[in-house]
Amino acid sequence: MLVDKTRDVVDRTREVLRLFERAAGEHSSWLMRVHAALMFPGQSDIPPCGPDAPVPLLAAYACGDAEELAPLLRLRAFMHGRAAVLLERRRRGYPIAPDDYQEFMAAVEAYVREARRVEGQFRRVLVETDPLTGVHNRQGMMRSLRREWTRSLRTGDPVCVALADLDFFKRINDTWGHQAGDRVLCATARFFQRSLRPYDSVYRYGGEEFLFCLPNTDVETAAHVLDRLRRALARQPVLLEGGQQVAVTCSIGVAPMVPSGSVQEAVAAADRALYGAKDRGRDRVELAPPPAGLAPAGLVASELRASRAAVRH
Repeated sequence: MLVDKTRDVVDRTREVLRLFERAAGEHSSWLMRVHAALMFPGQSDIPPCGPDAPVPLLAAYACGDAEELAPLLRLRAFMHGRAAVLLERRRRGYPIAPDDYQEFMAAVEAYVREARRVEGQFRRVLVETDPLTGVHNRQGMMRSLRREWTRSLRTGDPVCVALADLDFFKRINDTWGHQAGDRVLCATARFFQRSLRPYDSVYRYGGEEFLFCLPNTDVETAAHVLDRLRRALARQPVLLEGGQQVAVTCSIGVAPMVPSGSVQEAVAAADRALYGAKDRGRDRVELAPPPAGLAPAGLVASELRASRAAVRH
């Protein structure tokens, strides 16, 4: 199976977002019925409340999204519980205390806020995932890279970026067709995700280029990790639908994120190193030369901590 599990996440995310739209409509209708029953007791039907009420998002909860949806479902249960108390008092002819009603409306607002927050997270997953390969795309790449750069400034831990380009990819498209090229891209993306370390990140940079972010990694270690990745890729031909096997190699350029530079400059340095790898014969890893006057990340981090301490005192 060439499609990585991340592509399954995309399909699941689309389904969850459909359920969110349905749940939002049903929540609005339910809330209107609650208010009608409170305002006009005996004239309006009492909407279902509590564990027996239908929950569209339970389908997503049961299919593997429990961690994201559990707080939302707890807030929903609390909101329904508050509604059930108010409706029961109204059914018995008792007045509704303002504090009880305000508690119910606070529960409604908390549920709506959490629903919007979680829905936004699912939408971001969809927007930031490449639909072909299932890896992250450039949409969220810079935000993630800036977060790593900021963390490196704070802690002094090194971080590297690398650009990988599949060698002679146009030849694959010209020889076997674009469907075969797509198959190679999907297989390679899956290989990169499976073969890199758990804390490394993979992004489809564009076309047949992929960007890697390697936290807590200096350039020498990054070169070792990525050279091992490159050699392993060359030993893993991609099987096409017709049964043909296509050998795939890649060229990789590596650069550190430096405190005195920007994320864009690090990516540009990795890009230049990548072109150097191609100029030197492809299927190799090249390191970007260190910028002139580079200050160690640890030194910058210690100076930053010292300046913050001076401001506090």
